[in-house]
Amino acid sequence: MPFISSISCIFIVVRVESFAAVEPKIRVLVFQGKELQFKADNSRPLIVRGIAPTGKTIKSFNINLENGQLRYSINGNSSQWRYPSKNAQIRIWTRDPRGTWLGKRRFAGELRLVDKNNSIYVINYLKIEKYLKSVVGSEMPKDWPIEALKAQAVASRTYALHQLKKKSEYDLDSTVSSQVYLGVEAETARTIQAVNSTRSIVMLHNGRLIDAVFHSSSGGQTESSIEVWGKYRPYLKSVLDYDQQNPSYKWEKRIEQKKLSEIFKKIGGFNAIRIQEKTNTDRIKIAKIYGPKGVQTLTGKEIRNLFNLKSTLVSFEIIPEVDNSIVEKNESYIYGQNVNWVDKEFLIQPNRVLVFNDRPPRIQDNNFLLVKGSGAGHGVGLSQWGAKTMAEQGASFRRILRHFYTGIQITTF
Repeated sequence: MPFISSISCIFIVVRVESFAAVEPKIRVLVFQGKELQFKADNSRPLIVRGIAPTGKTIKSFNINLENGQLRYSINGNSSQWRYPSKNAQIRIWTRDPRGTWLGKRRFAGELRLVDKNNSIYVINYLKIEKYLKSVVGSEMPKDWPIEALKAQAVASRTYALHQLKKKSEYDLDSTVSSQVYLGVEAETARTIQAVNSTRSIVMLHNGRLIDAVFHSSSGGQTESSIEVWGKYRPYLKSVLDYDQQNPSYKWEKRIEQKKLSEIFKKIGGFNAIRIQEKTNTDRIKIAKIYGPKGVQTLTGKEIRNLFNLKSTLVSFEIIPEVDNSIVEKNESYIYGQNVNWVDKEFLIQPNRVLVFNDRPPRIQDNNFLLVKGSGAGHGVGLSQWGAKTMAEQGASFRRILRHFYTGIQITTF
């Protein structure tokens, strides 16, 4: 065992030094569509490679898909469409430090185009520290405490490096499914300060980069990775949050019967919901939806997506207008409020909760599903609102990170 441990240490040193020698570049998917326009920001033109020489100063570059084939025009001349050679790699950049316009956003670095699945993918290649100056401003308000911004910078850097080369064409996308990246406009003096002052700092566990996931707020207690994704990560455990200042700490959403019928069309609509399994922090893991034509089993993530909820830390209420005489208490088909499924203990309220001996009847159109929730996001790892509160109370970014990621080492790559 000691011999194996020493080999592991040598591997770590080589890996860290290889990162330090050359600043890593990140590949970010920033657009996917059939038609787009690139523009120079000011006096410096665009540089475009992968097309035939034009002899012109390129101020704008339009490209689209027509009948499955790429075509482009230069400087807004829509009467002169040209076709790049097959399998050409089109690359666009500028020497202007303000970047290249793509639609309503500017991006630093190089933009590469990929024709894939009858769509144009735009992948931004840039150095990671430049990328992070936008990510921090895209993920957190710029006026938040600087130690919270620093914690976000380190988490985002670690997360991005952890994703390198896991996909063939790009490392991350620019949405919440990876981490939000809005281009040059999201950079501010404070996000630049947060990134520069933590330059190259990352989080490791047993010598390896951690999967530094984060979320907006957990609703009081973060969740462990095993509960949400079924993957055990020793550094992603449930810990106390400090996110009570979050506007989404408590929230409600009303879903009308018409919308429920659309969502659960396959089972004839929505009659009732039963929570079958919860996490240790009361987030939904598994639930059953009952409809006139069947039953549908869903994970908490699926429910969150279908209902467009902020989190899975939720409870449900349906308030039907019925006669009290049909209220019973014995079977497990139920909908209503204040329902505790543990040991089938039901709190019954007249005109509020119904229990039926058979499949529950269709809910009337004038009734609705009321969702009461807490927090926003998957609840695993760093809580951004928790980091804000801890920073306001005097915690350093290192202390914040060590609170939300258990047993980590904070070092430079």
